[in-house]
Amino acid sequence: MNNIKSARSIKIAGGGIAGLSAAIKLKLNGFDPIIYEKEDKIGLGRHDDFEGIENWIFSNEMQPFFKKIGFDFNKIDSYPISRFTIHTISKEPFTIFQNKPFFYMIKRGSSYNSLDTQLFNQCAEEGVKFNFGQMAPNDCEIIATGTSKAAAYVRGINFKTKLKDQVHLLLGHKFAPKGYAYLIIIDGEGTLATAYKKTKNSQIDSIKNCIKYFNSIGIKISDGNFFASRGSFSLPFGKLKSPYRIGEAGGYQDYLFGFGIRMSMLSGMAAALKIIGENSKAKRIINSLNQKRRLSFINRILYEKLDDTQMEIMAHKILMSNDAVKILSGVYSWNVKNLLRWISFKNQYEVRIS
Repeated sequence: MNNIKSARSIKIAGGGIAGLSAAIKLKLNGFDPIIYEKEDKIGLGRHDDFEGIENWIFSNEMQPFFKKIGFDFNKIDSYPISRFTIHTISKEPFTIFQNKPFFYMIKRGSSYNSLDTQLFNQCAEEGVKFNFGQMAPNDCEIIATGTSKAAAYVRGINFKTKLKDQVHLLLGHKFAPKGYAYLIIIDGEGTLATAYKKTKNSQIDSIKNCIKYFNSIGIKISDGNFFASRGSFSLPFGKLKSPYRIGEAGGYQDYLFGFGIRMSMLSGMAAALKIIGENSKAKRIINSLNQKRRLSFINRILYEKLDDTQMEIMAHKILMSNDAVKILSGVYSWNVKNLLRWISFKNQYEVRIS
């Protein structure tokens, strides 16, 4: 029987960001990837809401980062965000600004201008094959089917508005228990969402509280489409081996704030490199991702210990900094202190370590 390397046709289960990244890398290296997507169209599992691609966990700028995966970032509708306003429970809102973007806003979903659709288009242009509306066979070499276990939740609303472009971050237990909420308005379209952990015996209606708060300060949110989704904080560590589990299916995401797009893309690239036979490159990527995942897990544990006042103090430290992105990047630095934290924290939380 032929091994994977000599089999030119590679089956991929799932057409999300990770699966698309693996597919284009394989196609550009002479393989014939086939993506099996259970939905009838790429992105139907999303809601065409705005999300961010962070600009602090990884050092690469967006264009070279996408290029090394196999995509052209210039063909992606994105919006660099260098300014946003932070709201806390008791203090007046304040705006953080710097020249380097904090993140790039994109849409996730099936619309023509979503990241999902635009990555699909680039894959299709290269000749990647897609089988829509059917479950993947059991012998797929790559598994990119997302998470099956929920540890965090997102509730939100997409709406139309005449308000100018703006981005807001809300911190506080009533807005998002153990999480955060955000409002993004770009080109007349808005997304308000709260990303949170369910707490025992909690009766908090976080999305209702967010809408009420913004209405009270003159940002009217109404007549929109509500949506909900979930995320996983599972940590299946170990070597990348066949069948290759990538994206959320493999636990590749940032556990602090849920910025998982870059990690998903890199995990897809690593799986493709393993199949291509570039094992050393794949190993370096996975080792780097696992280190950042451990750090984001530590950050998540520390973040959940903060009360509303401590969140305010944290936010003001970022405000007073001359380089906020550098501060955010610093919490992903592996050092002795974080090594000791990892040893102490790794058996906490509803996380499975393997």
